[in-house]
Amino acid sequence: MATVTFTETLPVNPAANYADRIGFALGNFFVSTIEAIEGYKLRRETRLALENCTEAQLQDIGLTRYDIPGIVAKL
Repeated sequence: MATVTFTETLPVNPAANYADRIGFALGNFFVSTIEAIEGYKLRRETRLALENCTEAQLQDIGLTRYDIPGIVAKL
């Protein structure tokens, strides 16, 4: 059986490394932006749902109107 060894390495391209880092940074920026938008939507939907509940419904789940901002802030 023949054995092959590689002694040649590819040259390092600093521009490619820089481009990769920029690509990762932009990717992270877009991901964090999307996560922020999704968090905003969840807080908004939760706040609207709780605000549309009657006093009796809120009392059934153990909340008051004054609890709503605190609950939404924890999301």
